[in-house]
Amino acid sequence: MANFEWINNDLLSRLLVERHGTSFRRLVSYEVNFATKKGDNYASEMYRVSLHYDIGVSVKQNIILKVMPSGELQQQVMEENSIYPREIVIYGRIIPKIYQLLSSIGDVSVISPLCLATASAPKQMLVFEDACEQGYQMIDRRYGLDLDHARLVMVKIAKLHACSTIVYEEDRALFDLTMEGCISDDPKKQTFLPYYRRCVRQVMRLVAEWNKKDGRWDQILRKLEKLQDKIIPYGCDVYRRRDDSFNVLNHNDLWINNLLFSSGEGTGVKDVLLLDYQLAYFGSPGVDLNFFLYGSLRPELYHTTLRSTLEQLHYAGTIPTLPDIHVEIIRKGFHRVNAVFQQMPIAMMERSEDVDMDLLLGEGDPSEACRRELFDNPRYVSVLPALLQEFDQSGYLD
Repeated sequence: MANFEWINNDLLSRLLVERHGTSFRRLVSYEVNFATKKGDNYASEMYRVSLHYDIGVSVKQNIILKVMPSGELQQQVMEENSIYPREIVIYGRIIPKIYQLLSSIGDVSVISPLCLATASAPKQMLVFEDACEQGYQMIDRRYGLDLDHARLVMVKIAKLHACSTIVYEEDRALFDLTMEGCISDDPKKQTFLPYYRRCVRQVMRLVAEWNKKDGRWDQILRKLEKLQDKIIPYGCDVYRRRDDSFNVLNHNDLWINNLLFSSGEGTGVKDVLLLDYQLAYFGSPGVDLNFFLYGSLRPELYHTTLRSTLEQLHYAGTIPTLPDIHVEIIRKGFHRVNAVFQQMPIAMMERSEDVDMDLLLGEGDPSEACRRELFDNPRYVSVLPALLQEFDQSGYLD
């Protein structure tokens, strides 16, 4: 049975006072449930709290508590990478400035759910409005996004990118926590990185099994054997920023479980909200575009929105052309390998509620068995051969 005892009257009243000040009178009642299934948010725990409180009028509202995960390895990774301080700055200071810029050109887009409050005790947490009350919902991660959904994401991420580069020029100190990527040669930020090598070894295991059947995979298998030692340096190159290039605030974890969609009545999908800026990184837009777009959508729509938004905001720098964006996608192309080896197996897994993230990230036979089951998913195995061949032809395995 889940332990919700720490989510109590004192905590909730404190959060409501932070939000409503002296208008808050009393908390009438509350109910706590998990907001997502286990495994859907591997870098946090999400709770939905149904509140009934008095601020002079009776209010019934749901809020979402996003809490530091309880796993020991997960906590270590998050502390090494300043996950919560980073998100607090982005939600509390950067996104409001982005909204001011959009509002100045008559754009009322909402990029992410509203952050209502933050707290450091009894646990580190961010408190959000419940976007589900506005008709937003997560869609099934196992099957990916269709073109209409992907188009909405491209428009929204282009606006985030465009505005962020202007905010950066106005106040660079706001971005201090986003200047280093999640793959780093910093000796203090190494806890998560062995997982990348372990993912390569799982792909090697699958390729070796295929090679026993037809012998066609010798060359790729040899390259993968070398890649397990090079994947971290190559990943560091992805996150190596060039100050003479066009740089933006990358979401840097742009996948289906970090997106909420709403639908119009009889009109299909209508809007999207971006969740989770825990890994946000200031650098080449090729980071986000490769991670999200590879194999899904051409970048023309992204570029049209990016250019239009920058022009309307009278951006003083050089606006990148569509070929410039193509160059960034190619320059950061190795990130496609990271996405396919590290993120895709998680996105396609069948029973996320069975996954213990500390076990998945860890060492030893039980962890190896957990990863083996993850990579043996028939849906993943069915798409991997064509992707490996394309990566080989593109030189990403060399």
